[in-house]
Amino acid sequence: MKRLWLLVLLIALATPGLLLAGKKEKAEKPAPKYEEGVDMSETDPWFAEMRSHEEPYINPIVKFTGTGGEQPVYDADLVLTRGEVEKIRSMGLTVAYVDNNLAGEYTMAIHGGCIDTLKYLGIEVLAETQADFDPLKQKADVESVLALDPDIVVGYAVDPTTGTEVFQPVVDAGKILVLVSNRPKGYEPGREYVGISTNNPYDNAYVYTEAMIEAVPKDAAVGFISFSEDYFVLNVMDQATRDAFKERAPNLKVYEEGFVDWMGVGGIAVAMVQKHPEIKALCTTWFDPAMVAVNDLRGIGRSDIQVFTFGMNTPALLDLLDPNGMIKTLSTDFTWNVGMNTATLAAYGVLGKKAPELVVVPTTTVTPDNLRELWGIVYRGVPLPSEVDQALKKMGK
Repeated sequence: MKRLWLLVLLIALATPGLLLAGKKEKAEKPAPKYEEGVDMSETDPWFAEMRSHEEPYINPIVKFTGTGGEQPVYDADLVLTRGEVEKIRSMGLTVAYVDNNLAGEYTMAIHGGCIDTLKYLGIEVLAETQADFDPLKQKADVESVLALDPDIVVGYAVDPTTGTEVFQPVVDAGKILVLVSNRPKGYEPGREYVGISTNNPYDNAYVYTEAMIEAVPKDAAVGFISFSEDYFVLNVMDQATRDAFKERAPNLKVYEEGFVDWMGVGGIAVAMVQKHPEIKALCTTWFDPAMVAVNDLRGIGRSDIQVFTFGMNTPALLDLLDPNGMIKTLSTDFTWNVGMNTATLAAYGVLGKKAPELVVVPTTTVTPDNLRELWGIVYRGVPLPSEVDQALKKMGK
């Protein structure tokens, strides 16, 4: 049960579990016919197009390291040439995607970015599974997909501890393994797996904390509800918030309380505000606990408190678009590109090309003015919720 709500950062709507295709005999495709007059050593233009929106938001200094000490790099240079794309398309490759869940727009966007890129590369998807955050189910999923003998396995571990055992059969079978976000304990890049694709959790939190700092007086009182247990991404986000306070707002009066179960954040926020009624704004790690806080604070008549957090889902966006809403800033990453980068790392593994150990995407801020366009870029392929569409239209956007 504990793992379920630890990872519910990605949850909104449940989706079915296991999609398997039958095992097929592998066959080399005909050698590609190169276009005359085209330099096949040039970067494939599709990769440049899919990343063209990221460049203005790249923060050149990455202020966190991976769980194994990996130094993250942005995906700007994670590219394939025209020739490399054609070579991969000629190889008759197959892949299985073993996900920890397929619920909510965020996870669907990562998954979609990976699948879209695999299809662009001509890599056949034999299986897509999701484990409902259950490591036992994920272990069974791995056994099922390995029976199909894929060349590549994309893995999104339920958690780093169970992931070690769950994905060991993939390693033992000599498959190319690429990972989303969670590194199984003891695994090393270039040994058990090619590389990891993820977001930039430090910037995700720094951006919304910075917005909160700018929204209140320099000596105001603010609330900060952090995550109390050991979970890498959330711990990095909370440290970024603390750093932002120290670097950008040393005179703020910050009241910090921790949470474990996000569903209890509303009670924590209410108790904090009742004890310190001078609080003008509050931030927390992602939209689920933030919206619980919003609803409970409204219940005690404190809808004046401004709330800042990470991520886009329907309730948070509707509150952002409401003139009387409490959500004032949402930060977001380029979520679809996290999936794109995962598939590109798989291509690097196939080609024997040295891959970065940890690839990240930049962070930006969601506003009513940029939401419609940003959704189409960040969650590319995931439909904009109808309620959000209607709210934007009412604003003339």
